[in-house]
Amino acid sequence: MEPFKLMDTPFLVFQKIIKLMEIIEVFEMSQTSKRMFGCIKYSKRRIQPIQLFKAEKRRTISVYEKTDENAKLVIWLKTENERNGVMRQLKMKDSVLDVWEKIEKNLSIYLNSDSKEEDIDLQIIRLFNYLSDLFNNKTFENCLFFKILGKETVLSNSLTSQLLDMLKPTIGVTLKCRVEEGFNQRSIFNLKRIRVTNAKWVSFDDLLKMDCEKAFFKKHSFTQEDVKKFINLWMAGSNPKLMHLRLRGFKMTPNWEHILEGIEYELWDEKTKKRPKNFINRYIYSTEEIDCEKGLDFERK
Repeated sequence: MEPFKLMDTPFLVFQKIIKLMEIIEVFEMSQTSKRMFGCIKYSKRRIQPIQLFKAEKRRTISVYEKTDENAKLVIWLKTENERNGVMRQLKMKDSVLDVWEKIEKNLSIYLNSDSKEEDIDLQIIRLFNYLSDLFNNKTFENCLFFKILGKETVLSNSLTSQLLDMLKPTIGVTLKCRVEEGFNQRSIFNLKRIRVTNAKWVSFDDLLKMDCEKAFFKKHSFTQEDVKKFINLWMAGSNPKLMHLRLRGFKMTPNWEHILEGIEYELWDEKTKKRPKNFINRYIYSTEEIDCEKGLDFERK
């Protein structure tokens, strides 16, 4: 029996085959030739935005199907001193990386053991852009937002500055990690959307100066007097772009009668039709439904 020659099939057949294959198989097959890479690219296999995770002991790039929450390809970048053997090499435009291990949907790739952080970041970018090009995803040249995760991760000023310079996010940043003492990357408040889960470093002055449309601060150090002052300044015209501000983590439950003293407000009323009962708050790739029935309404003139 003659071997099946995938490249000899009509493009529509090729496209259907590519869409039935595992993501990791498609990725590895893209390495066989430039022609194969191009055919896979134009078959337009749909995926979610590619995810990067970078911590002290873990650096991964994950690819998900368009409608699946489970990663279909995870590339681990490691800098171990000892290598048990190289299976093959992964070739990109400006890099040749050693593939050490393949387990189900995971590929382990070794970097030079004495690689500096900027060298590691460069390889991550090149891998990300290779996958983005292959699957018609956004490259780092068109970064919408980035998210940094990790309970044990302590984000430094220098790394944040590098990421902002390198990625240039156009919409927002999420910091679900701790930050070093003296963290001062205030430029993130100029983005449309900001989410910080350890926000004790965020000052009241930051609230007033931020140019965000949507901001969420958790574990902050704000008091109800700060909230009262902010609302009065907002009513007077500050933060004109702000559409949604959420503060979570007060030491004591705020006294809203005191906070809104002197401000005309009313309970939500279905008859007025000013606000829908269920307000849809849209983020970048997700939405959140907010129940307004128990909320208070006050308007800036």
